[in-house]
Amino acid sequence: MEKSIYQQITDHIFDGVLDADFSLPDEKVGWSPLRFAPGAFDGLCIYHMRHGELDADAAKQMAVALKTVAKGDYSGANELFHDWTKEHRTVTYIDDLQKYVLDHAKKLDPENVHRVALSMVLHSGYIECVKVGLALLELFGEPEEKLKEIIRRLGLYDEFTIFSVWNMQKWENGNPEIFSLAQKTRSWGHIHAVERLEPETDEIRHWLLTEGTVNDVVNAYSSLTCWQKSGAEEILFGNPTQEEFKGIVTLVEGLLDEGPVPGISELENAEGILQRFLELAPEYSPGIDEYETILSVREWAEDEDVNLSSVSKACDSILHSPACMAEIEKAVKEGSGLRLAEKLDIPFRDQLLSYMQRDFDRSYYNVRYLLKDPAYVEPVLRLFHEKLPLAEMKGEPVDDPCMGEEYKDYDKLQFLIQELDAMPLTGTEFIKAALQSPASRNRYRALTVLQAWVQAKGTALSVLLPEIYEDLLLLRKREMKEDHFKMIDPLLEGRTEFPDEEEDDESEE
Repeated sequence: MEKSIYQQITDHIFDGVLDADFSLPDEKVGWSPLRFAPGAFDGLCIYHMRHGELDADAAKQMAVALKTVAKGDYSGANELFHDWTKEHRTVTYIDDLQKYVLDHAKKLDPENVHRVALSMVLHSGYIECVKVGLALLELFGEPEEKLKEIIRRLGLYDEFTIFSVWNMQKWENGNPEIFSLAQKTRSWGHIHAVERLEPETDEIRHWLLTEGTVNDVVNAYSSLTCWQKSGAEEILFGNPTQEEFKGIVTLVEGLLDEGPVPGISELENAEGILQRFLELAPEYSPGIDEYETILSVREWAEDEDVNLSSVSKACDSILHSPACMAEIEKAVKEGSGLRLAEKLDIPFRDQLLSYMQRDFDRSYYNVRYLLKDPAYVEPVLRLFHEKLPLAEMKGEPVDDPCMGEEYKDYDKLQFLIQELDAMPLTGTEFIKAALQSPASRNRYRALTVLQAWVQAKGTALSVLLPEIYEDLLLLRKREMKEDHFKMIDPLLEGRTEFPDEEEDDESEE
């Protein structure tokens, strides 16, 4: 008999913290063919998707499942909700779920609802059903200590953190519980816990300033929340400690990244805040991280929609200082500070190539900086040819990301070939290797490069690269990933123009 989700999580908790490598087996997410990291799809639902209303059939299906809960039928309810959640994400319709229970409280036996909800939490093998159980338990307010511990443990896994937090918000001393959970989670769970954490103590405010925004997703999701809850502006205009200023640097970097959520644009005194930040920065012994943030401030200030010349000039004064130049020159020898060096026209490619030759495994992903200069193309290709066992990387294609340490060489190959789009007929041996790779991301990237080359040359693939054309014919017979056929067939048909289409994500979210 397979272990329940709760038991699997419990088995991987050590000293109150969930094993960082633990992950539940994937469940298909509704209509999406992609794989998502724990909590990622719910995070996208909360931050980036509009929630529609349940249609009549879905509402009826939910009602039937809840009535089964109220009858005390755990097995039946578990299966009904499993079917329902295949198309209806729990986090999206939690309000509908809870409202139905409250509106029909007189008809739904509360003892049975509580008992079945607890059984779903403890015994279900379905991720979404555990969430349904947690959502129902939330309606019962403050639980006994034994149940609190169950909710705490589930909250350690990013997929369930938000549901545990919603429960904790109903507890008398829930905020310290949320704080503890925020400190023990690293990804989407961390983001959700921080968003709902109240800054009621100096300890919490300090933690929000120095650590709250740091997560494994994108720091920007929590940066504005942490800025506001930590009192960062007041600290900045006071006399921040070294640790506090370092926290402010991290927050400023996140605020400037408004791709996922609003940030710096939400601050009423953004210009004054950044001026004060730049005024203090030289006093705090800035390193590469701090200079990177100052460069980001300059880029933001120079944006045509912002155009704050005073801020831009203050950045330039720091970035062109002897201290900054010395720090960058030292960093590039160890393969860092490359964006700074490039933007400030500091020669760095010789040092980077030397570093890549010394420590390829820690620097291969910086290949894009070298390939921007034609003089480094041949040395880079030689280096990758020496470091990658191309002959050993062939394999039957699979419809799988091929993640993990054993597939590290496929990551290295991808970082090279994704830079070859604008370099027709350069590195053909790597394209051949990618087409013969088991990793779907390699095959996908090689196909995009071939399309770019064919279009740039205006020549059919069979004429431009006859040998690779033959490889593609073989791949057509072996390919496992349906989306790839939409790229393979036009190339085999001799087309030389391809419509712009949104790229599929070949990696795990």
